[in-house]
Amino acid sequence: MKQLCLGVALMLAACGAPPAAGEDKAQAILAQDAAEAQAGWQKGLSAPPVADTLEAEVGCTLQWEIWGMAISDGRLVDTVMAALPPEIQVKPAFDAHSRWSEKTLARQDASGGDPGPTLDAYQRLKPAVETAFDSAFTGKPGALEAYVARLAACRNP
Repeated sequence: MKQLCLGVALMLAACGAPPAAGEDKAQAILAQDAAEAQAGWQKGLSAPPVADTLEAEVGCTLQWEIWGMAISDGRLVDTVMAALPPEIQVKPAFDAHSRWSEKTLARQDASGGDPGPTLDAYQRLKPAVETAFDSAFTGKPGALEAYVARLAACRNP
């Protein structure tokens, strides 16, 4: 329902229709999402450092990959992105993804270059990260905060 209200409000805004009660509700949802994302970012900044393991590195790579792809393919529209912290906008997202990817590849090279363990971890972790991302935008209380907290925890490799 949350996505539907937001989608309708965004379509009305794009078409130049006058503000309606649904748009007010969509603005309230955006404000709530922005507050939740800000809270998640702050929570993630105080999280312990990410473990120095292949699983943790692949997990962070996936978090940023899925987030960045959602931005670039338009799933996170400009109105939504404008309400979120600047640290999770498109450039920082792709920069963080690149840093984590490089760290993961360096670990792979240091252990003989076999991509098998990295690919196994990627395939094992991807469904859970995708599910966490999907639930972040379904209105489930705390889901967006939790996802953004993980992005913050994964801000630096």
